[in-house]
Amino acid sequence: MAETEGFQSIGYERGEGWHRLGLGAELHARVLLARAHAKPGYRREVHLQDRWQVEEWTACITGRLDGCVQNSDGSWLVEEFKSSYLPGSSSVMDRHQRQLEIYCYMWHRMGNSPVAGSLVYVDLATSKEFAVAVPCHAEAMERAVQSRLRELLAVWRAETKIREQKAAAAAVMPFPHSHPRPGQQQMMVAVGQALNSGGHLMVEAPTGSGKTAASLYPALQHGLRAGKQVVFLTSKTLQQRMAVSIFRALNPGGAFRTAQIRAKEKMCANDRVLCHEDFCPYAKDYPAKMEKSGLLDRLRESHSHFDPDAVFAAAKQEKVCPFEVQLELARRADAITADYNYVFSPGAALSHLDREGLGSAVLLIDEAHNLPDRARKIFSPELFQEAFRDVAGRLLLQEGDLFAALSRIVEKAADVLQKTVDALDESQQIGEATPPATELRELWKEWEPEFVRYLSWKRETKLALAEDSIVNLHFDWQRFMAILNLFGPGFACVAEKRPSGVRLALVCLDPARAVAPVFKAAASAILFSATLSPVDVTRRLLGLEKERTTAMALPPPFPRENRKVMILPQVRTTFAARAKNYPLIATMIAQMSDAQGGNGLVLFPSYQFLKLVADKMPLIRARLILQRPNLDAQERENIFQSLASVPREGVLLFAVLGGMYAEGVDYPGELLSAVYVVSPALPQVSFERELLRRYFEETEEAGFEYAYLQPGMTRVVQAAGRLIRSETDRGIIALLCQRFLQEPYAGHLPRDCYDQSPLELIARDPAKEIQRFMSRQTSLLL
Repeated sequence: MAETEGFQSIGYERGEGWHRLGLGAELHARVLLARAHAKPGYRREVHLQDRWQVEEWTACITGRLDGCVQNSDGSWLVEEFKSSYLPGSSSVMDRHQRQLEIYCYMWHRMGNSPVAGSLVYVDLATSKEFAVAVPCHAEAMERAVQSRLRELLAVWRAETKIREQKAAAAAVMPFPHSHPRPGQQQMMVAVGQALNSGGHLMVEAPTGSGKTAASLYPALQHGLRAGKQVVFLTSKTLQQRMAVSIFRALNPGGAFRTAQIRAKEKMCANDRVLCHEDFCPYAKDYPAKMEKSGLLDRLRESHSHFDPDAVFAAAKQEKVCPFEVQLELARRADAITADYNYVFSPGAALSHLDREGLGSAVLLIDEAHNLPDRARKIFSPELFQEAFRDVAGRLLLQEGDLFAALSRIVEKAADVLQKTVDALDESQQIGEATPPATELRELWKEWEPEFVRYLSWKRETKLALAEDSIVNLHFDWQRFMAILNLFGPGFACVAEKRPSGVRLALVCLDPARAVAPVFKAAASAILFSATLSPVDVTRRLLGLEKERTTAMALPPPFPRENRKVMILPQVRTTFAARAKNYPLIATMIAQMSDAQGGNGLVLFPSYQFLKLVADKMPLIRARLILQRPNLDAQERENIFQSLASVPREGVLLFAVLGGMYAEGVDYPGELLSAVYVVSPALPQVSFERELLRRYFEETEEAGFEYAYLQPGMTRVVQAAGRLIRSETDRGIIALLCQRFLQEPYAGHLPRDCYDQSPLELIARDPAKEIQRFMSRQTSLLL
């Protein structure tokens, strides 16, 4: 209400900047409490509400003033507190002052008079206060409020016309392909029903079903009609590109706006230095440069899709922060695609998609089977003793009381971690621990003001480092403290002794604790994947409201005769039996590869397993390529090029399940002729995985299912789905392990793989069966 649409400065005096750092909230509460103790009758956080008549409409304005008190002469003092670095910028102060003026006038209209305001800035580094008197001129404020309300009404009317135009565009929106497949049509109907009812929908559909188009088409139609933003979330950039291609196909006339959100480090034009106008020329004078350049309006007029490369180039030319421009555009777009983090991670979430904003957002979750593990990682922060000691060592090189204070705090924090691990039994290297919440909170209170002093020192010395261990430690510690406030059922605290020092981790066992509030706040959510079964397990892991959630499963869109699925029970891959089976596995893979021809993808549960089988491989016709850990971008591209070139002898790629070659990637046409999955990809047994098993055994009586079987078999089914991506794709899927025939593993195989029983898939002589299948396919093509 107080502000027109404008731009905020980039830096730590920016309104929410301190809170992004985790600073200021506690100071704000502490100042209000001190006021209440010092001034009898002082009222804190007072809710305000009033109504104004504007033309034929009634406007309801609400707010919450920080504090007020009645003076001895009967007058009122209304105070608004802002924790900040002093002095603040003039543009920020003007905005704060207008906010307080409205609060004062509302308090006056509620029968309290006379009223005066005081805008109080509290320095985060020193707690010193700087007050600005804000008078309350009732007649002038009445005119200003009426004028602003008329502006807002005009904006609303203009937006209504735009929504009508977008709704008209939705009515004639072209489907991105010549016609929907039967499964797509069924899915689109179900998506539309879920969106119209404000519900959630879980869709399990085989790879190649066209889930992206079948979700985006009805979602965009609904969003354009209802004025809701469509948010397409993925775990990989490749999936974002697929969404962008659908965006473009659905919007040939440019009737609406879409955007792709690229990670901050890839949108930084200044080598990732500290984001502050004193350190970065692209942050300096950001509001003024944005207003003067008209960049946002130019981009919105000239582009129907905001591509990160185009945004980066345009922003850099105007010397403004490309990442911030990207966020400005995303907030105003009708549909966006981004990584899961931009909604589910508190540190990265888009500001307009807060709990209130989610009520006007439709979430589309691609490859939703990945979300539980991603949520666990987001909400499982770690602290490392070596990081605290490294910072302490660096601080000793600097003189002055600031660095002495910082050094003392980090040394104490390192000692707290040591005491936590010392509480374990001497024989334990890792174990559950009681989180040292009180000690860490007390140290965090000391750290905050000293860290602000450090930032001030950086400003004064103009010291801008691309990598600052003190800033990095702050963010790691801040994240840990934020999750510590959530600690309780569904979390565990783990302390570990390492050669480099202590590791203290908060482990999120139950991802529903992290993501359920997002789904509860969202207008609707559509979750889709080839592997959501068992649906009840996935729904429980994501905390989806049972009464609000429906599910559907689609049949494979392509003929079953295009693929041959085999199970090889001759092989045993349990941990105890692996060593004896490495030669047999290598021999069978070699025989099948020679029989198959073309490219083959062999997937293992670990790099170690992969290498031990590769060492036993006999000479084969195909060129053998091994995926190594931590491949750089060029190496990854070289492997894809090797597959794409399809040499006469073929390529046999050894890779890991759950990795870049096993999920979220297409191998169209002759790029891939066979997928061989060696072993159910059960997660490795570890202390923390066993905590997960124990938690779900206690809460769901299904510890093995939740901790091992579900994630492992999901990887298997995802890997098998790489093969058949279109009506013309043909090939072999071979599962190497007798466990694939046994329960509970067999129960997780897609039901369309067999008629009556998985026993139908047993291959006694797999190489000959492959030869017969490939010969038959060749004759059919001829």
